[in-house]
Amino acid sequence: MISKATKAYLMRHWYRSELIPLYVTTVAAVGVCGYFSARALKSPDVVWNKRENPYPWLDVQQNENTKMLDPAGRFEKQWTRTRL
Repeated sequence: MISKATKAYLMRHWYRSELIPLYVTTVAAVGVCGYFSARALKSPDVVWNKRENPYPWLDVQQNENTKMLDPAGRFEKQWTRTRL
């Protein structure tokens, strides 16, 4: 799939042992940013469709948790977005 010349170029210029931690850290940081961005867009504070669901935070019940972590354990259910 990759020609020998391309592979030799990549190994010579991009594969250095001192750059591997930098690559791993960058990939991990992008992954964490993507995860938290996707999670934030699913929160009840974000409005996607103003016509069908203008106030999604009104669908949250009294006993539902909207946060990622509840250390006190006060909530029985976790809130999930059922419609945009």
